[in-house]
Amino acid sequence: MIGVDRAEASRIAHGDLVLYNPLSEAALDEAIALLALPRGARVLDVACGRAEVLRRVAERYEVEPAGYDADPVLVNAAPPELAVTLAEAPPGETFDLVICIASSHALGGFPDALSALRDLVEPGGQLLLGEGYWRQPPGAAYLDALGGATEDELADYRGLMRAAEDAGFTPLYASVASDADWDRYEWRQILNSERSGHPELRERAERTRERLTMPGGRDTLGFALALFRRDR
Repeated sequence: MIGVDRAEASRIAHGDLVLYNPLSEAALDEAIALLALPRGARVLDVACGRAEVLRRVAERYEVEPAGYDADPVLVNAAPPELAVTLAEAPPGETFDLVICIASSHALGGFPDALSALRDLVEPGGQLLLGEGYWRQPPGAAYLDALGGATEDELADYRGLMRAAEDAGFTPLYASVASDADWDRYEWRQILNSERSGHPELRERAERTRERLTMPGGRDTLGFALALFRRDR
């Protein structure tokens, strides 16, 4: 069978999951309700995929939406009124709200992405960030099963908040994905990957199963959704 690139593999694995991250829709909607955006606020969604989060923000508030992503398939699936463009880098402008959920890799990865995000947020503006963190220190076997990740690619929960503060942000609100959220997200990807019949995706599913079922496998990786204000 012909190989798949990373973007296609992600689309197949996520299937019909609404969100490409372990957040529950209820948790996301609650955070959006707390944004209190004024009419005409300028909003950017970083590496937004189909722009599901941006769509929800634009449905609740009268804003000027914009987004970008490097995957043309997902960009074409985004609602045209959200002004999502095909790009690998953000525009050279600032915004009242910047959304970056499971997308820090598009800005150099954690924690470097925080500096890039600060440059995109207007002073006094907001950042809605969805980022992974370590619930406990990962072992070597866990990191191998995660695809050769390294421990310094993420921080613990306190380190995540501290890194944002060091970048000039003040935490305003946060929630984390539950065990049930993670189970639904990861096992749905396993199911979709297995049913694809593609050897590369089935190998990916096997690594995920190995990681989830090893001792501490469900207690190591976390995901936080946090709202910040840029203060400097």
